[in-house]
Amino acid sequence: MTIKNTFVSLFLAISTAGVLQAQTKLLRFPDIHAGQIVFSYAGDLWSAPAAGGTAIRLTSHPGLELFPKFSPDGKWIAFTGQYDGDEQVYAISASGGVPRQLTFYPARGPLAPRWGYDNQVYGWTNDGKAILFRSMRDGWNMTDTRLYNVNLEGGLPTALPMPVSGAGDYSPDGSRVVYSPLVRDFRTWKR
Repeated sequence: MTIKNTFVSLFLAISTAGVLQAQTKLLRFPDIHAGQIVFSYAGDLWSAPAAGGTAIRLTSHPGLELFPKFSPDGKWIAFTGQYDGDEQVYAISASGGVPRQLTFYPARGPLAPRWGYDNQVYGWTNDGKAILFRSMRDGWNMTDTRLYNVNLEGGLPTALPMPVSGAGDYSPDGSRVVYSPLVRDFRTWKR
């Protein structure tokens, strides 16, 4: 191998290492609306064009912000915020700003990572007026969770009629709810 070949090989190795280090990893919980993606990275919420481009940080609290979901009109993002040792439902403008807390019932968190999160956001009602979330507030143990709606304008959450439920979502016309009676965080329990 000549000195020239050695130099070229070394240059390519250094260039490739720089590119590999620049990759962003652990982007979690993505949601998409009209060509815009919101996701959680390093405990904060970020937004980026689906076609690619620069991501913009929407939140910067030391606590975790997880499970972001766009409202049907794309103007709001609901998420679970783990602020001050408690997990609650929040909403923020899709362009950023100060998050607005929507739930205030004491959560059971922060829980061990395998146990999941309390007050976990799953989506929105079809009219965009309320946020669908799962809470442990009525259960005797960690698997007794229930789905609730909380109004974007505030107020007390209302429970959906299923006594126990894990994840859920509304049908396209909003007249029905599909749900799982088991919580994903305790999926090994069914075995």
